[in-house]
Amino acid sequence: MASSTAKKTASSYQIGSTLSILYIAIRVSTANLSPITDCDEVFNYWEPLHFILYGSGMQTWEYAPQYALRTYVYLLPMAGLAKCLQFILKFLPRQQLFNLLLLQSSTTTQEILLMDDKPLLFAMLRSSLILLSCYSELSFLSSIHDTISPTLAHWTALCSFTTAGNFHASPALLPSSTVMILWRLSAANQLRGWDGYAILWGLVAVLAVGWPFCAVLFVSTGLWALRKAAVSSSLERNDDGIGMRCRLMVHVLIRTALHAIVIQAIVMMIDYHYYGKIVSPIWNIFVYNATAGGDELYGVEPLSYYVKNLLLNFNFVGLLGILSLPILLGRKLLASSFPHTTLFRLGDGHYSSSGASDGLKILMLVPMYIWMAIVFPRPHKEERFLFPIYPMLCFGASIALEEVMMMSMQVLSLILPKSKVAPSPNKCMLLGLVLLSPFAVISISRSFALHHNYSAPLDLYQHFYNHHIMSKDMTSERENEEVTYICTAGEWYRFPSSFFLPANTQLGFLKSSFSGQLPQPFTEFGSKKESLEIQEGAFNDVNKEEMDRYIGIHQCSYVIELVPSDISDGEETPECLQYMKSDPSGDWTQVASYKYLDAISTDALHRILYIPFRRTSKVRHKGYNLYSVSRSK
Repeated sequence: MASSTAKKTASSYQIGSTLSILYIAIRVSTANLSPITDCDEVFNYWEPLHFILYGSGMQTWEYAPQYALRTYVYLLPMAGLAKCLQFILKFLPRQQLFNLLLLQSSTTTQEILLMDDKPLLFAMLRSSLILLSCYSELSFLSSIHDTISPTLAHWTALCSFTTAGNFHASPALLPSSTVMILWRLSAANQLRGWDGYAILWGLVAVLAVGWPFCAVLFVSTGLWALRKAAVSSSLERNDDGIGMRCRLMVHVLIRTALHAIVIQAIVMMIDYHYYGKIVSPIWNIFVYNATAGGDELYGVEPLSYYVKNLLLNFNFVGLLGILSLPILLGRKLLASSFPHTTLFRLGDGHYSSSGASDGLKILMLVPMYIWMAIVFPRPHKEERFLFPIYPMLCFGASIALEEVMMMSMQVLSLILPKSKVAPSPNKCMLLGLVLLSPFAVISISRSFALHHNYSAPLDLYQHFYNHHIMSKDMTSERENEEVTYICTAGEWYRFPSSFFLPANTQLGFLKSSFSGQLPQPFTEFGSKKESLEIQEGAFNDVNKEEMDRYIGIHQCSYVIELVPSDISDGEETPECLQYMKSDPSGDWTQVASYKYLDAISTDALHRILYIPFRRTSKVRHKGYNLYSVSRSK
């Protein structure tokens, strides 16, 4: 089913090629420029990972033994990788690593050698997630190149590499991001005809990631494998052939069932170790979300929420991606309705993919529409729910562009001499890249805007880590094992994780306008039932506020707050500033401040995109501030 060009040309995206090395180098080096956009990533994944590694962290109700909605299996590969990196870091130059990963460091080289390495480890783990994402991208692109069309592979690569959606989805420790990676690996294998591996990656995504809803993305994968077994071209249509086809189909089903049993058995054994009982988190989370009103407790949004997110992260590419299957099927319908005209038939593979590859294209696109049909109508909407279809959007945009370009050339060929409208393969590929380039530039500008506008929390907590761990008080705190609280009120959801907190330092919550349930520290027993006997606070599954989560300002040594540049008359003073002002025993001083976008005061264009011209006059910022206290004895 491969085009003639694909058979002759080696893939530019094979691991080890110059293009793949450059692709990986740029993506990995920019991994930590992306801000963390979802507090669920921090509290449901980075915090439990920190607990596994260091024995401390914040626990959400999903990890409580009475609910058990999250599987620890998802975190163990990262924990193993972290252990390896911790060992390797002992022998690597720290300052050079900070520079390589584009991290800010306010300490000297000598100080870096003395300090703990948790923020650097955090950055390397995010870069590792990007590395895995790059591997899946290159595998997918290489398969497109070899089995469908080199031109489609190049166009898909441009969309995938530049899109703002991939910029912040790829380094995210989220099941939806991991499903995106595993879908690419599954699709890459299926395009090459390796259906067994394709199904295996799908089983890993469904059973080991802890997000069973993604199963719908792999339904077409299984059906395609069964179809191939049923219509094997090597068998004749006789009784023996029918029997053989049935045996092949049964073989596919049995193999899949055995793989599923093995994976599920491993998952349940690991979760038994961490929960202290036989439990199935994927079943629990499925039941919870299937129950009316389950996920709706965390907010509802209109359909326009997803439309806006797709436009922000993909701009015109997103629109092309969504229209790709209707355009492809529409052209095929016209071609079958008018068989005697060449107007609706694509080229022979020299400058477009051949018509024989249409089945593979449809196979890759169908899961996107199934996913949208399920996710879009649900009241509770989050941007991360769209991550799994990001590869399909990029591939679909390339298909839509190919269809439109080839149809346009066919029309022009009826008007002008064919020699004037039949470009060479390279010219056709370059023309598509030129057409996509403006949208790629817009996406890159969006990525720059995300970094410049919203990176203050990561930068400030990094500053706090360096400041606190090198302070004179650190030695005595370690000796006395006193807990130092860094507190926040309404800014709790921008906390980047305990990887930015030194030893004996803990996040503290001050009462704010938020009225939902906050996490609380893990006990030494983690998610086992013994933790319920010593844990001070209670958990619930209805997002009800638990007042035992809060501490007083007198217990805080540091405070983080988002402060307007100018608090005008009638504007409410930020909550933490009110707490500090009411603290009779504390003398609070500002230690650091980083710029955070003031979205209300900044016009929409400069809020959405990074435009260097007149930026100073158009963009307004708030201060993401760190305060420390000196208390009277």
